[in-house]
Amino acid sequence: MEDKSFSRRLALNSAILKNKYWVLPVDYTGHENYEPVGRGVKTSSVCGRWVSFMTCKNMEGHKGELLGVEDATGKVVVANKHLWCRKSSCPVCFVRGWSVRGARRVLGRMLKAVELGLGDVEHIVVSPPVADRDLPEYVLRKKVRAVLFNRGVVGGAMIFHGYSKNKEHSLLVWKPHYHVLGFVLGGFDRCRNCVHERGDCVSCSGFKGREVRGFEEDGYLVKVLAKREKSFYDDKDNIFGTAFYQLHHSTIKLGVKRFHVVTYFGVCGNRKFKSDVLRSEPLCPVCGEEMSRDVYVGKEHFVKDVAHPDYRAVFLVPEFGVDGEPNFMGAVGSRGG
Repeated sequence: MEDKSFSRRLALNSAILKNKYWVLPVDYTGHENYEPVGRGVKTSSVCGRWVSFMTCKNMEGHKGELLGVEDATGKVVVANKHLWCRKSSCPVCFVRGWSVRGARRVLGRMLKAVELGLGDVEHIVVSPPVADRDLPEYVLRKKVRAVLFNRGVVGGAMIFHGYSKNKEHSLLVWKPHYHVLGFVLGGFDRCRNCVHERGDCVSCSGFKGREVRGFEEDGYLVKVLAKREKSFYDDKDNIFGTAFYQLHHSTIKLGVKRFHVVTYFGVCGNRKFKSDVLRSEPLCPVCGEEMSRDVYVGKEHFVKDVAHPDYRAVFLVPEFGVDGEPNFMGAVGSRGG
């Protein structure tokens, strides 16, 4: 029998300790064919295999900046590069492999939609009523699309979540909902910046008015989340970051050949336009510059095994060693990755 236990997953990937969602047990009662991503078995022996160091030596750009709580001044930013499979269930690859690739695809499609004049990308959450929670996912998804259109969400990317955290019992329970990166008819700033009395929304033609009236009819709660510090289309990292976070604790259906966690609808439907395929170059998390493949020639040892508790995906290294020589040398064919 396949071992999907927490201890086994932790032995394969120490990163799961960083997110409580990945640690919590799941109450599968009545929904045994649905599973949070990353809860399966390792796909192959090459999953997570270390390939090289990727570095950024933009010392001027690192001056006075932080990586987490560490000062990056005078430091090289270093990222471990690995091989990742394409399976959402793999406990080794679901975060930095499957989720990253999926978020990159969402980003490319949203950026193209913005370029076509569809407006600002909003983060929307749709929560079905209790009566609809046990519907087959394909039926529920169809109903949620109709609800989104009813509220004036004209298109976007839907990401399925079957489970939510139950804080009282410290486990994941069945509570299906959808996170959507999409476009609101007329934009949401009208409602976001509105000053009104309680109850005024019901007669309004804006999103909030449509939501209040729609909720009374169908019981579906549709909420547009707070705007980030920068608008999504001015800061593409916000789109990528939101999609990445929602993907790495999304839900898959077991026993089917192909289950789409992400689906596009409305004006963002797959047949509406062709989106750009974004290049997968690694970017420095400190300065945003493209990183390059380098060879470490210093004396310090760095953990490369993702299962080791001391493993760090990205870290800082002094530009020069104690002997005054550079710690990294460029590798042949070092660009990109």
